[in-house]
Amino acid sequence: MKTKYINILKRLLIIVPIVIAIAIVGGLVRAKKGPEKLDLKEKASAVRVIRTQAMNVIPRATGYGYVQPGQTWQAVAEVSGKITEVSLVFKKGSLCKQGITLIRIDPTKYRLAIAQNEANIQSIRAQIAELDVQEQNYKALLEIEEKSLALSKKELNRKKTLFQKNTIAASQYDQQMVAYYSQLTKVQNLKNSLNIIPANRKSLKANLELSQVKLEDAKLDLGYTEIKVPFDCRITEVKVEQAQFVQKGQVIALADATKTAEITAQIPISKMMGLMKSVDRPPVSVFGEMDTARLREIIGIQALVRLKSGGISVEWDATLARIDATIDPQTRTVGVIVAVTDSYQKMVFGKRPPLVRNMFCEVELKGRAIADTLVIPRSALHEDHVYVADSENRLKRKEVALDFSQSNFYAIREGLSPGEQLIVSDLIPAIEGMLLAPKTDEKLEKKLMTEATGDATLR
Repeated sequence: MKTKYINILKRLLIIVPIVIAIAIVGGLVRAKKGPEKLDLKEKASAVRVIRTQAMNVIPRATGYGYVQPGQTWQAVAEVSGKITEVSLVFKKGSLCKQGITLIRIDPTKYRLAIAQNEANIQSIRAQIAELDVQEQNYKALLEIEEKSLALSKKELNRKKTLFQKNTIAASQYDQQMVAYYSQLTKVQNLKNSLNIIPANRKSLKANLELSQVKLEDAKLDLGYTEIKVPFDCRITEVKVEQAQFVQKGQVIALADATKTAEITAQIPISKMMGLMKSVDRPPVSVFGEMDTARLREIIGIQALVRLKSGGISVEWDATLARIDATIDPQTRTVGVIVAVTDSYQKMVFGKRPPLVRNMFCEVELKGRAIADTLVIPRSALHEDHVYVADSENRLKRKEVALDFSQSNFYAIREGLSPGEQLIVSDLIPAIEGMLLAPKTDEKLEKKLMTEATGDATLR
């Protein structure tokens, strides 16, 4: 009986929670409210905008290239001989001042050549002087012999008259004739000797000039035994040592000038055209004034060389030296050569290194300012159109035509006007006419103006 009551009690314990759960669910269902009705409102999309404005844009182009010296020196032995002296700075990497002597070649041979030619010159001059004296002697003798000839001829005529009168024998007349012709021969020999003297003198003077040339050549050779530095430079290669015998024409050292360094930066043609936008002179006048300095003035390009390596960032002001005559067929770029002067003078240990051969640098070129140019960030251009917020803050799509491009912005030729709200956000989806909640990005406006105008005070 007890077991029966226990079973009934167990069943009641199961049924009671179920009944309670059903009651709770029923109450919740009866208390549930219907869907709340809300008024339909258009949601505005938040976007960043900047105000378009015309400004004086400075076109820029950036290229990269390796440093090369503006001038190099190949030290070549101009005479042969044994190296007798070598300067302490005659080592790879040494800085050399203009005018110092790097190497001396044994001068003994060339000093002897000078002495020999000087002796030859003195000998020839003595021969010329002797010839002059001889000429004077011949002239004096000729004068005497001509007088003797006149007397001999007079005597011959007298004896001829006597012979014709049979006053003297024929033998006496013949003897006088022999004497006359003998005297005539002496006179003629003296004249012949005098006639030869100018030719001998000319020959001696020619030998004198030849000896003088040889003397000057020997003096030059003696000067060539000292190899001096022609300009301030840095030695890059040494090819001889002391006591070594060098041949004429042998290269003994290579050096780079320290005054000027040149960098050839490869610039895309389109970028170069952008730099030339401000040049308003016709090409004919440019080609009529092909002087490099004048051409640089007409183009008006300024240059800056920048070295970035590790934690180092150094800049040098540079000048446009010239533009390469050919286009690179692989990259379709033009080489622009810029020059930096006195990089060694501006060197600061640990902070500013000098520009040395094969250093890889960035070159920034700046053209003249282009007035009233409207620019937009690159991110604002979508293929050939941009998005703007109109006066009712609704999205409007506008097609634009580009004038030229720069690293972070485009210059617009047509399609936009100053004062428009240009959308710079990446808006997805971008539906024309959609409501916008524009917010001016002042930081981007200042950055764009700084890059476009080059005015560092706006940063």
